Amino acid sequence: MATDYVNEVQKLYVAYFSRPADPGGLTFWANRLQTNPNGYQNIALAFSSSAEYQATYGNMDNRAVVAEVYENLFGRVGEAAGIDYWTNAWNNGSINIGNVVTGIAAGAQNNDRIAYNAKVGVSTLFTNRIDTNAEIAAYQGVKTQIAVDYIAKVNSFATGATYSDLGLIDAEVARIVGTPTGISYDDMELV
Repeated sequence: MATDYVNEVQKLYVAYFSRPADPGGLTFWANRLQTNPNGYQNIALAFSSSAEYQATYGNMDNRAVVAEVYENLFGRVGEAAGIDYWTNAWNNGSINIGNVVTGIAAGAQNNDRIAYNAKVGVSTLFTNRIDTNAEIAAYQGVKTQIAVDYIAKVNSFATGATYSDLGLIDAEVARIVGTPTGISYDDMELV
């Protein structure tokens, strides 16, 4: 069975940045992973030392970062025992931030696994809809916050299905580019 390198990299974007991958970055990192299947941790470490990661987490202590990882991955507050476990392992040097993020993601069970997989699925659709030169150029810097906010709404199977709507995704991509549309996920009421 072939490894889906694109999906593996998309998981890292969701875990580290809480957003869909940009098309160029997704291709770059998937190709890198394909040529070095053992490079997953190297990519995770590169993400954790990136300017985007530092801008988001650089001023947080380890406990706050671990808590934010739970929120990014699962759309919920982490349980104290889990946050303590990962923070203590990181603080005592037995693991690094790359191991924290990938370890929490790999350990997802039940509703957490559903939420994480839903975020990755919606992120994949989102990345695929960024397909014109204008969209690719616009999807960077502060404009990625639109995608972060969109993916933050996904925290279950039901919300994953709702936010997989290509019309909603296209409306958010249009917002990134600066093209107004009449559709917005903020106008939706979820039951």
